[in-house]
Amino acid sequence: MPSLSAVTQDPSQLPGLALLAGLATPLWLARVEDGAVVWLNGAACTLLDPDAMGGPLRMMPAGPVPATPVERAVTIRCGGGSAALTVRIGPVAGCDLLLVEAPADSAARQEVARLNEQLVALSYAYPDLRFELRRDGGILDFAAGNPAEFGIPAQRILNARFLNGRIQDVLPEEAAGPLADALERVVAGAPAATVDLRLSGNRQAGGDAVFEARLVPLGDDGSRILCILRNVTVRTRAEHRAERAHRLLLDAIDSIGQGFVLYDADDRLVLFNRRYRDLKISDPDLAQPGTPFERLLRDGVRRGLYRIPPEQAEKWIAGRLALHRNGGPPMEVQLADGRWLRIEERRTCDGGTVGLRTDITDLKARALELAAANRRKSDYVHHLSHELRTPLTAVIGFAEILRDRLFGPPDNPRYGDAAAQIVAAGDYMLELINNLLDLARIEAGALDLHEEDCLPALIVDATLSMMAARAERSGVTLSARLPDDPPVLWADPSLVRQMLTNLVGNALKFTAADGHVMVSVEREADGGLVLAVADDGRGMPPDRIPQALTAFAQLHDPAHDPMTVAQHGSGLGLPLTAALVELHGGSIAVDSAPGCGTTVRLRFPPERVMG
Repeated sequence: MPSLSAVTQDPSQLPGLALLAGLATPLWLARVEDGAVVWLNGAACTLLDPDAMGGPLRMMPAGPVPATPVERAVTIRCGGGSAALTVRIGPVAGCDLLLVEAPADSAARQEVARLNEQLVALSYAYPDLRFELRRDGGILDFAAGNPAEFGIPAQRILNARFLNGRIQDVLPEEAAGPLADALERVVAGAPAATVDLRLSGNRQAGGDAVFEARLVPLGDDGSRILCILRNVTVRTRAEHRAERAHRLLLDAIDSIGQGFVLYDADDRLVLFNRRYRDLKISDPDLAQPGTPFERLLRDGVRRGLYRIPPEQAEKWIAGRLALHRNGGPPMEVQLADGRWLRIEERRTCDGGTVGLRTDITDLKARALELAAANRRKSDYVHHLSHELRTPLTAVIGFAEILRDRLFGPPDNPRYGDAAAQIVAAGDYMLELINNLLDLARIEAGALDLHEEDCLPALIVDATLSMMAARAERSGVTLSARLPDDPPVLWADPSLVRQMLTNLVGNALKFTAADGHVMVSVEREADGGLVLAVADDGRGMPPDRIPQALTAFAQLHDPAHDPMTVAQHGSGLGLPLTAALVELHGGSIAVDSAPGCGTTVRLRFPPERVMG
């Protein structure tokens, strides 16, 4: 910083003098002590013309020094010449100099004012902030639309312009660094450089503001650089909103459980979601944006992706292309690996195509299972009608015998046999209907357990006592094997006895005379309890066991199984028993082989066993 005395001796050291030099108003500096004019700007030289006056200029009178600018009549003398002027005089802070402002030509001043107004209006109409820079960032010239958007006072830019300041020193600190880096790239030879400058907390911009700075070299030697700063806050925010909306849309498409794919109006692939990719119905290397749909389709057919006969491939492709291009009802197709897909195609308003791919393999399997179950039920209804018709025919026939006294007098003992046949047929029908109702209640979740402490030994004894007469008629031996200290079971005693009754009844049905049926109670190592019924009857193949445990399934064919003709049954014993033990949290296991008998085990979990 120059000293005050040095400034008085050499006014060129006065800060801001370059700014005064370019003004259109005539300005000069005069010493207080003698009124000598020590500096003039260009407009003052034109007005006073020292060369024409022939020597140094002196302003009389010079003093006294006013505290604030005042108008004063003075005389400018030079050698033998002089000129009278009314000027405006003000002090120069910190030194013994006066700043003198002389009025310019009125018409010229008005023209300059008009041009300045037009220039300001033009600058504000063009929103960019434009700088002409030196290679080091020094400001040679500028045009500002609204420098306040940067939080930069206009005076700061003016001072930098006239005091050879750099743009790095004018911009806010957070923008100066990135702009200096871009300037270095252009100075190093880059044809252009663009950088985004983010200014935080700009109140006029409504929060964070973003400016785009573009720098390009000027002239053949690149000694000058044009820097254009443009406020792109609105555009950037719109782009961010659009990008976020696009990202949300892609995330939403990715999260749906169906395969999604989109083709444009030229039938070229645009995008697909993760589920579509996971279905593996297109070659990953080929399924790229821009690939035509028909190419993808034919590639899949060529690779054997679809289960279609080779001779029907072209016909199938034609139908598939028609659905894709025209839309229509969903199409189901089976893949070579056994999976089934439902394909839906819809046209978009701009001529594109949106498609959904749904894996319906499980639905197809359930449909097949349902169809098989319906067939089994139909077969069972046919069998059930026979099972009910036979005892009903007996009931009606023997009842007619009793009604019409076809055996003669009432004391004929054959009437007792007829009544016994009616009772037996009625018991069979009642058992069949009860089993059907119990199974239906279990499947509907409407069968409640009435649990209490049960003694398995007592349930076994009661079951064997009830089945003893039937076993004696069949010539089959019944026995039991019980532990010395049998545990207590927490269960529904009536349902446990029903389970044992069903198993013992099945065992007696398929065990020939002189056979043996044993009921046992066993404690497992983990604390569980097993009730088992074993027979030495004819048994069944292991692969038929799942069918035996299925409701509405008939395991034996009466046409090829003479035993089942005499020992007919409903076929609900094992399925109902399995459902009842599962209702107790247990399980059923069947071991059987032809000629080796059958063993059925009911396992109750440890939490139901006490003692």
